[in-house]
Amino acid sequence: MTILRSEIYFVNLNPTSGREQSGTRPVLVVSSDNINRLPLVATVVVGTKGANVPRDHLTNVRVSSAENCLGLAN
Repeated sequence: MTILRSEIYFVNLNPTSGREQSGTRPVLVVSSDNINRLPLVATVVVGTKGANVPRDHLTNVRVSSAENCLGLAN
């Protein structure tokens, strides 16, 4: 499988530790394609439903369902 920057993949994030996101979630690949070619290496941003976030944080980015192509408001 070729992992590409700016692509969205559904990834099983288990097992987790502490308050990390768990289960199958959409992830956005942000690492460069040169890095993504290395085995077991990719930097991703994990998506979650906005309802799971009780308040806005400076690091949160809200993406409407019309923009995310997932049919979910994240």
